[in-house]
Amino acid sequence: MFLVMMGLMIMSFSKEFMAYFMYLIFIMLSWLMMYNSNIISNSFLGSDTLSWFMIFLTFWIIMLMLLSSHGYKLSNYFYQKFCSVLMLMMTLLFLTFSATDLLSFYIFFEGSLIPIYLLIVGWGYQPERLQAGIYLLLYTIFASLPLLISIFFTSKMVGGYSFTLLNFSFETPFWVSFWFFFSMFAFLVKLPAFYVHLWLPKAHVEAPVAGSMMLAGVLLKLGCYGMMRFMGFFEGKVAFASSFLVSLGLLGGLVVSFICLRQVDLKALIAYSSVSHMGLALGGLGSWGLWGYSSCLYTCVAHGLCSSGLFFLSGVVYERSGSRSMMINKGMLEVMPSMSFWWFMYCIGNMAAPVVLNLVGELGLLGSILSFSFFTMTLLMMFSFMGACYSLYLFSSTQHGAYYSGIRSMSDGLVREYLILFLHFFPLFFLILEVDFMTF
Repeated sequence: MFLVMMGLMIMSFSKEFMAYFMYLIFIMLSWLMMYNSNIISNSFLGSDTLSWFMIFLTFWIIMLMLLSSHGYKLSNYFYQKFCSVLMLMMTLLFLTFSATDLLSFYIFFEGSLIPIYLLIVGWGYQPERLQAGIYLLLYTIFASLPLLISIFFTSKMVGGYSFTLLNFSFETPFWVSFWFFFSMFAFLVKLPAFYVHLWLPKAHVEAPVAGSMMLAGVLLKLGCYGMMRFMGFFEGKVAFASSFLVSLGLLGGLVVSFICLRQVDLKALIAYSSVSHMGLALGGLGSWGLWGYSSCLYTCVAHGLCSSGLFFLSGVVYERSGSRSMMINKGMLEVMPSMSFWWFMYCIGNMAAPVVLNLVGELGLLGSILSFSFFTMTLLMMFSFMGACYSLYLFSSTQHGAYYSGIRSMSDGLVREYLILFLHFFPLFFLILEVDFMTF
């Protein structure tokens, strides 16, 4: 009955208010699921603390996407279809984060590619968006086939797809390693880990502002969510993979940090910084501890809000200047002084400075990785230093310097834009008061 109701709602998108109606319906459903927030039920949908956080992050980002795309409504640029794609994305992500069996999780996990592909190809800026869409599909579909094979193998060994049946251990180490690596590869691509990250900068650069907000805010978190959900089934029996995951996360994130300093495109720099932050989250998960597990969740929420705000800021600049080049968008402190405050706040959030939730998440990840191996101290010091370097490079390159005379007539921010930036930063600031590492 629940699926029939959702299907009817999705098919009835002839009116614009249906998007907002569905938004309210899903929020009420998630509040009902909250009462079951500490267990996973045997029904089709369920919720625990991890999935509940991710569901609400999805709702929050999609609400801000609707607000940030007001220009499509003013110009009548297929706005009803745009709202339909957003609601389809919210439906698929809601079902992905609340699915309680492996097969339905896989179907909705891969189905979430459809709306983001439609956003990139349909509302992107340059003709290269077609190539970016193909990159996105090829990378994720190629990596998802091993996950599908491992899910079928697991159902044959265990006798079902339910998450509650997966508290098991194979006697043969070969089957443990087989299932682990086949399952994790799809999530490493979605994360994305270094070596399989090339689809992300292309998708970010070619996507519209709302598409970049969704990619950075929620879709990258699907990789972390999948790893956190699946790693609990092994109960530490694949600790031999910890060195590989920590090394891949730290070394890959450090290399990407150096790549950030070579960027001249605003969205490309923010996209590569997302890869770097997710590398640290991967290292924290690879350390295989409760501290790294809970800190990874805090980092996912904080990075989703912070990077989404940075992409919206880059979209604000692009709307006014018509360019994302850091060579043209300089001296914004003089041209758009009020917006410079928000650039500063989100840049210090990107470098995990105090007062924001990023600090708590990254400190927990650093402690977890150090508890795994004290020899990672040098890499972590360089990691933190390079994070500050590319964040300050982003801020100083855009806000200081001699402004381009062609953008002298740019207007400062609108009330709607300040509202969106405030709604990004509000949970980022106040969630630090609710941190408790022992709730997971």
